Amino acid sequence: MNDRLAILFTNIWLAERGGSETVIRDLSLGMLRRGHRPIVYSPALGEVAKELVAKGIVVIDDLRKLRERPDILHAHHSIPCGEALIQFPDLPAIYSCHAFVHWVEAPVHFPQIAAYVATDEACRDRLVHAEGIDPARVRLMPNAIDLARVPPRPHPLMERPKRAIAFGKAAAVPELRTACEQLGIAFQAIGREASRPSPHPERELVTADLVFGSARCALEGLCCGCAVVVCDKRGISGLVTSDNYEALRARNFGLRSLGDLVTVEHCVREIQRYNPIDAARVGKRARHEADLEKRLDEFENLYAETLTGARRPHITPEAHERAVALFLHEYLPRRPGDPRWPWLQQRQDLLDQIQHLETRLAESARLIAENEQAWGDARIKLEAKLAETARNGEALEIRLAAALEEATRVQQRVEEAHSDFSRASGQLAALRQSRMLKLGRFLRKIVGRSINY
Repeated sequence: MNDRLAILFTNIWLAERGGSETVIRDLSLGMLRRGHRPIVYSPALGEVAKELVAKGIVVIDDLRKLRERPDILHAHHSIPCGEALIQFPDLPAIYSCHAFVHWVEAPVHFPQIAAYVATDEACRDRLVHAEGIDPARVRLMPNAIDLARVPPRPHPLMERPKRAIAFGKAAAVPELRTACEQLGIAFQAIGREASRPSPHPERELVTADLVFGSARCALEGLCCGCAVVVCDKRGISGLVTSDNYEALRARNFGLRSLGDLVTVEHCVREIQRYNPIDAARVGKRARHEADLEKRLDEFENLYAETLTGARRPHITPEAHERAVALFLHEYLPRRPGDPRWPWLQQRQDLLDQIQHLETRLAESARLIAENEQAWGDARIKLEAKLAETARNGEALEIRLAAALEEATRVQQRVEEAHSDFSRASGQLAALRQSRMLKLGRFLRKIVGRSINY
C-alpha cells in the first residue's frame, strides 16, 4: 500500500504496560516506519503514551482536539471506538478483539466497521456466535512480535535449563518458583503482576532458557528463543513443542489452552520435558510466522479493502443513528445497579465506604483530642507526684544518712565493748593462774573452808 494514511488508533488504556498497550505501541510505530501518520487516542495516558510521543506519534485523550478527519479508524476497545465513530460518522473502521470475556473487548455495531479482527479462535467465536457478526466480516489475525526489538541471544539454550522467567500473568503463579527451586533453576518474575514492569522485556527474556507465560507473553518468549511453558493463574497447558505449537498458536496460547490445574508437580513435569533442540526449532517457526512486518502487510491490505475495495462500508445516516442509539443503550447506565456498568454500584459502595471511613476518622480525631487532654491532665498530676516523691526522697536520704551515722557510732561502741571484754577475760585468766590465788586455795583447804572460786 503506497498511500500515506492518517490512522486513528484507539485503546482504553495507555497508562501501564499490558497486552493491548503493547499491540498499539507496535502497530503505531510500525505504521510510522512505513510512512503513515498514526494518531493514538486513549482516555488514560501514561508510560506507553510517553514512549509513543517520544517517537513522534501524536497521542491525545480528547477526540475534540482532532481538527481533521483521519482516513481510517483502527479501533481497540468498545468505549473509545464508539466515541470515535460518533465523532466521525463517515469514518471507515476496523475493530480488533483481543479477549474472550472482558467487557472492554466487546464489539460495537456501527455501519462504519468494515471488518472485525479476532486474535484467536475464541475471540472469533465471541464475535460470530455471541455477537451475531457475519463470519465474512471477521478476520483471524494472531498476535505478532516486533522482531526488531529482540536482541540476539547472548548464548544458545543450555542443555539443562539454568534460568527461568515468569512473564506477565504467569508471574502471579507461586507454584512456578517452587518448582524451579526444587529443580535448582534460577527463577525471576517480570511484568505488571510482579510489580516489575519493563519497557524492554525482550532484553531479559533472551537471557533465559525457560519462560512461563500465556497469550502474547508466551509468543514473546518463543520469539526470544526460549523454551516456553504455557500457563498463568487460570491454568496450565504445558511445554510448547513442535507437535503442539500449531494448535496452541491457533488458541493464542491463551484461555482455551489452559485446561489443567496449576500444581507444583505438574510444573516440575513440564519443565523436565525441556528439550533445547526442539525449543530452538519451535522458536524459529514462531519468529517466521509472528513477524510484525507480515502483520503490518495484512493490515495495510485490510485498510485498502476497507477504503476502496470490496469491504468498503455502506454508511447511511439512518444506519448510523441506529448504531448510536444501540451503543448508548448498551453502554450508558439508565438506572441504579444497571448491569451494563456494574462498576457504578461498586463506585457507590466505595463512596459509602469513604463516607464511613471519614466518619470514623472524625470520631478518631475527637477521641484523640479527648485522650490528649486526659493525657495532659494525667501528665501534670504525674509530674506533681514525681516532684513530691523527689522531695520525700531527699528527706529520706537525709534520715538515712543520719541513721547510717548513728549505726556507725553504735558499731564503734560495740567494737569497744568487745575489746574491753577481751581484756577483762585475759586479766581473769591470768589471775586464776597466779601463785597467790593458788596459796589462798591451799590455806582454805587446810582450815576446812570450801573454795567457791
